[in-house]
Amino acid sequence: MSWFLRTKKKSGFCIVIPTINQKKLLVNALDWYLTNLTQTEIIVLDNGKQGLVSGDPRLKIFEPAAPKGVAASWNWLITKAIQEGYTKFLVLNDDIILKRYTEEIDALFDSGSPMTFVKPHVSYNWSAYLLTKDIFKKVGGFDEGFEKCFFEDNDYEYRMKLAGCTITQSDLLNAHVYLNSQSSIADPRLSDFTGNMNYYERKWGGLPNAEKYTTPFNS
Repeated sequence: MSWFLRTKKKSGFCIVIPTINQKKLLVNALDWYLTNLTQTEIIVLDNGKQGLVSGDPRLKIFEPAAPKGVAASWNWLITKAIQEGYTKFLVLNDDIILKRYTEEIDALFDSGSPMTFVKPHVSYNWSAYLLTKDIFKKVGGFDEGFEKCFFEDNDYEYRMKLAGCTITQSDLLNAHVYLNSQSSIADPRLSDFTGNMNYYERKWGGLPNAEKYTTPFNS
């Protein structure tokens, strides 16, 4: 993949956030991150054209021509961060505020290997997670066959397991403000639970934790 080439490596991690209709909460979250994570760059993909603006060079906001689903948004953001020279990514939902400091996130990255993925405990799903370029390179991008939202995270987690990655959980990634799935509740058109569930079952021969295939679609 071309984004793994010709990049200048940066130290530290980059925050990436996809958003669509959580401007009010996201603005508060961004204010906290910019105030307290003074050396951290943030990349936002605004799928909702919410009029987000940045007066801080550490905050970069992009608007796609057409809204992207969760998997496509994560792919775009991580690819962009890699192009900026980053190898470590803190991926956040737009419906949370994670009040953790640079030292805490750095320690989480340092506690594992470059092939270690860290997520919150179960009730917080993938609202905040740590991903590395090494994992993204080995596992590949998120499957954009999962349109809108749901099951793209289950798919990637299963693929990481098949690839031999280490998957851990940490309370440090449990959000301080958490509006679980409020974006899709506010606009049900943003989700495709049934369609993505069926796609997952076709792809892996069973639902999460009941998969039968070790290659997609038993290929």
